[in-house]
This record gives sequence, structure tokens and C-alpha cells, in this order.
Amino acid sequence: MKKVLLFGVLVTSFISISAQVLESDNYNAYTLGNVATATDGTTVGQGGMYLSSGTAANYQIVTGDATHGKYLQVTGGSDGTGASQRSVFKSGLDAAWATRTAGNNIIKGSFEVYTGTSTNQHASGMVVYGDTDGIVGIRYNSQTKLINGMAYLDVPGQSGFYNITGISTTTYPANTWVSLGFSYNKTTGAITYQVGSAAPITLAVNGATTVGGFDPFELDVLSSPTRTSATSPANTGPTTFGIDNYSVWASNNSTLGTSDIKNTKSAIIAIGPNPTADYLNILTDLKINNLEVFDISGRKLPVTLQGNKVDVKNLNPGSYILTFETKEGKTTEKFIKK
Repeated sequence: MKKVLLFGVLVTSFISISAQVLESDNYNAYTLGNVATATDGTTVGQGGMYLSSGTAANYQIVTGDATHGKYLQVTGGSDGTGASQRSVFKSGLDAAWATRTAGNNIIKGSFEVYTGTSTNQHASGMVVYGDTDGIVGIRYNSQTKLINGMAYLDVPGQSGFYNITGISTTTYPANTWVSLGFSYNKTTGAITYQVGSAAPITLAVNGATTVGGFDPFELDVLSSPTRTSATSPANTGPTTFGIDNYSVWASNNSTLGTSDIKNTKSAIIAIGPNPTADYLNILTDLKINNLEVFDISGRKLPVTLQGNKVDVKNLNPGSYILTFETKEGKTTEKFIKK
């Protein structure tokens, strides 16, 4: 099948001779059914996996199509609260990174995400965390059907983990396998993303820079709700996605596997930090039009846009929805006010 051949080409091109695999899995050795018996983040399940949020039934080893054997299937919640978030992780990435060969200061990852039911509004994929904050990630958004990035950005007064849109214009429908990749250079801070067979892009954000010096601590399969409000359509059934054939490694090779690196800065929109206490940044080269903020019940709230900052200091702690338009279309993002 073309999907398998494509993934094989991508993985082969990603991993250089000097690379050291830090963590990987294809789930084929596991027993079908529940991954673990509890979702408390401390009860170990099959293959050393830990689960966080939801119930044990939300995390399953299932049989895929003829080209995927078994894979990890995760079911997200149908509302817009933190209870709908799902997370799967293993321990030991930090120790593996600490024992890497000198000079292998780039962490790279590749995996396949199954878009599944592609219902409701969830962002689902894989994220690398440091010991205090996120570093880099890439996920499928079931609302827009697009691939979004995640990255720690240095922004004056507002540094933190940002959601990144505009890295790809290709949409993916339900029940589709998509090959994704990412890299983070600890020495330079450079971040790259790869979507399908497209050339990797180096992240460049107006008004922000990526940050070097972070050490990876944990790799998470992560799904977060992005449902716009309590009045948005709820799921008519479970919202599922899948992960298969993932690998994370340390390398001294500066790209994901090709010198054809694109820069799509003009299309990039970064929103964060999330959560925030006072301001929410919208980092983009595009003109922002018709900006609105809603609470989770759908009630519009008064906010002020100051340059590229949205003043949210007067909002009560909780979850909110930001929407705005540019010439590229409408953007909707959930954020948390601390």
C-alpha cells in the first residue's frame, strides 16, 4: 500500500546513521483490548504505558487495516473541559536522552496518526515535554481537518507553549492515516515539522523566536478538546483517533531528512501562552479582523486587542474561546485563564 511505502521512505530519510532511537513502538506485540486498568497516570499498563484522564475503556489496542496491524486507539470526551483530554506516555525518555552520544543534540520524531471519526473538535497527536513546559509537538485538528504544530516560543513577557497553525494547507478526512514528523534542536532552538510527503518546514513566527537549551523529559500521545462552546454540536458518538509506528531519536543531522526546507512564515499563526494570566498573544503577519472571546457557555465577553495582545486580565479563571478572522480565514482557539 502507498501509505506504508511512504512511511517507510520518511522514516528511512529521517534517521541518519548517527541517530540513537530513544523510544519507539508499533503496538503489534500487545494484547487487544484495554491498555491499562486505571487512568491515574501511575498505574503501568501494556508496554510500560501510563494513562491520564478518562476511563480505561478510552484507551484500546485494536486491529487496524491490512497495512497497520495493531495500533493504539484513544477515545476523547465530547465536551470542551479538561476532563475530555487524553494522554498516554511512558517513562524513561529523559534517561535515554541523558545517555545520548555527544553531539546528538537534536530530538526528532515520526509517527502515523489515524484521523478516526474526526468528530467534534479535538487536536490529537504527539508532544515532547520538558520538565516544566512543552517543547514541540504536531497534531491533527478534527474541527479544521488540518495539521497544527505546537512549540515553545520566546515572546517578550509572554514566553510559553503556543499552538501553531498554517504549517500545512492539506486537509485530511475521517479514517485516514497521515505520516507526521517534528524535530527540535537543543543547540539552536530550531523547530521543524513534516506533514505527509511535503518538504519539512522550519518554524518562523512573527514577533517570536524558538528557544534552545531544553532537554526532553517525556513524549505524550495527547488529545485536547478544542470545542468552541457548550452550544457547539456535541458528538453523536465517540471521538476516536489512533497512533502507530512512532519513533523518537537523538541525532546530529540538522533537518528531518531533506535540504528542501520551506519557510511559510507568512501563513503561520501562533496563539499563546496557554494557560495565561493576563495577555494572550496572536503572533501573525496577517491583519486581524473581527476578534471575539466567548466563555464556555457561548456568552460573548468584552476584551481589548492591543497590537497583537488580547487583554484577558479581567476574565475569571476558566476556559474561554478566542475567534478572529484574517484573509486566510477564521481561526478558533480554546485558552485557559489562570
